[in-house]
Amino acid sequence: MNLFIGRLLLRYTDRFLSRWTVFGLDLFLALVTYIVAQFIAFNFDAASIPWDTLPLKVSILLPVYALGFLHSQSYVGVVRHSGGKDFTRLFQATVESGMVLALLSFTTAVNFSRAALVTQAMLFLILSVGGRLAVRSMFLSVQLRKAKKGNGIIIVGAGSMGRAAQNAIEQDVNFKDYVIAYVDDNTSKIGKNINGIPILKAVNALTSEYIDKHNVGKLIIAIKNISGVRLKELSNSALELGIEVSRVPPTSNWVNGELTAKQIRPISLEELLGRDPINLSYETLNGFIKGKTVLITGAAGSIGSELVRQVMRQKPKLLVCLDQAETPIYHLDQELIAYPNYNRARLVIGSVTDPERMNQIFRDYKPEVVFHAAAYKHVPLMEENPQEAVKTNILGTHLMARLASEHRAECFVMVSTDKAVNPTNIMGASKRAAEHVVNYFNDQPGNLTRFVTTRFGNVLGSNGSVIPLFKKQLQEGGPITLTHKDITRYFMTIPEAVRLVLEAGHMGKGGEILVFDMGEPVKIYDLAVNLIKLSGLTVGKDIKIIVTGLRPGEKLYEELLADGETTRPTHHQQIFICTSNNLEAQRVEALLEAARNAGMSPVFKSGNGSLNGSKGTKGSNGSVVGKDQGTGKDWLQYISEYEHTPQ
Repeated sequence: MNLFIGRLLLRYTDRFLSRWTVFGLDLFLALVTYIVAQFIAFNFDAASIPWDTLPLKVSILLPVYALGFLHSQSYVGVVRHSGGKDFTRLFQATVESGMVLALLSFTTAVNFSRAALVTQAMLFLILSVGGRLAVRSMFLSVQLRKAKKGNGIIIVGAGSMGRAAQNAIEQDVNFKDYVIAYVDDNTSKIGKNINGIPILKAVNALTSEYIDKHNVGKLIIAIKNISGVRLKELSNSALELGIEVSRVPPTSNWVNGELTAKQIRPISLEELLGRDPINLSYETLNGFIKGKTVLITGAAGSIGSELVRQVMRQKPKLLVCLDQAETPIYHLDQELIAYPNYNRARLVIGSVTDPERMNQIFRDYKPEVVFHAAAYKHVPLMEENPQEAVKTNILGTHLMARLASEHRAECFVMVSTDKAVNPTNIMGASKRAAEHVVNYFNDQPGNLTRFVTTRFGNVLGSNGSVIPLFKKQLQEGGPITLTHKDITRYFMTIPEAVRLVLEAGHMGKGGEILVFDMGEPVKIYDLAVNLIKLSGLTVGKDIKIIVTGLRPGEKLYEELLADGETTRPTHHQQIFICTSNNLEAQRVEALLEAARNAGMSPVFKSGNGSLNGSKGTKGSNGSVVGKDQGTGKDWLQYISEYEHTPQ
């Protein structure tokens, strides 16, 4: 018999009862329970039951219950997916109907037995709720039999979010996988179960034996405030076992407050950094940006475009987006059209090295806040074109900072890089020189502008960064190439980097270099391996990783502080002020003069040194420095002399 019912349900598992059928069944149940209640109320003495008035009472009871069902909408839910809301509606309909019938008993000649009404209401609730639970249980068991063709799922988090994930999976008829266990770090939950699903320790569930035995194919993270370290641990364990890792989105992203299986997304590479994201409050920043004219250089780049998005949300009086790249600035313009305050944005083409054009922009728009993100940043390209790095990163910064000071801008924030710390390449050296230039203007007599520098590590997903390259290589079938198996970098996301830049403009008093607590550095090789595993592929078998060797100027590891630099805390526990070694004004002016002559004369060092090309040498940190780079290599020496010569 059970086998027959199971086959029948399996056959009709994708069909649903109409809501009017459910409505009719509930009415029939109300009738049956009222008749049964008569026997209970009169101690099963059939002779004592007032059979002559029963038809009249039933003719009143059924319309009253029908109105109660209509008012509470208790019949609209899908029976096999019944939950708390459906049971609440049934309770509401029963209480409302019972109260109306009791009122009619007191105010009309129809005398309903109060004992019979109470008994009937209790019976109706028990049978209607129990019936729905029984149907749901049968269909879930049938779905489980169908799902056995799929893979098992382990849900991390036996709380409300985890239970919501289980319900979403079970209610999606197209979802073939099924939940076989919960994992939770709360020891008081271990050994218990939720709807028959056991709650286990991670060390017991994330083993090859358990995975193979239960055919586990996916791990779903369903914890709202999981730490970055714990997220990385669980994800790496799952990836090592060859199972997919997904994550439940925040409740604020659920559709109409409910989670669906389609919203459970694969975990991103950014979430495997192993540290908690840096969050800053926009409430304090609104007063800094709101109602002001803001200029962003390099606005079409990765950092610049995210700066544009976040500044636009803070309602500036006017936002000037400056970039020399025509096509990217066009795409940015198309994106901004969707913003309600698009009329407050100005898209401007121009180079930060063009004095006449930059003078015109400052005269026309009079920016109060300047975010200077324009720079050349690709290490190998700048090693081949050192004069361009000097021209844009040093002289371009000087021009923008000078104009900001002359036009009395309120604040000037420069985006720097950790490659400026003990630089081994021309890009890093030019950015370190730019840091000196920014500080130089902050210390000028009569200056009214706050000049602040932000320094952070590599940005995941930015143009030219390693992750987009890896993804492109992966899409092409490999191999993935990296320069050294032990190379490490600090990483942060683009939104985090931009929040630092915004916070720097808000909190900086002038002359500071602000750095982030970026957590532990990440091996590039590990990123490549995780990216391959997140794609469901096997390293070495499906996709190979090839080591090509360090490029000129490239370090094995990056540093956030230079030799002799220290930090002091700020109001935010993850932001610090770097106590940097600043150059005297005369030295900065000499450095700038050398930069102006970079394209004409190779004589930089102390005014009389020759800048000649040389064979590559290997630094103490594993970097390759200056192989036949001429002025590039000598700029490193030049800036290094200024950094370390006593003033």
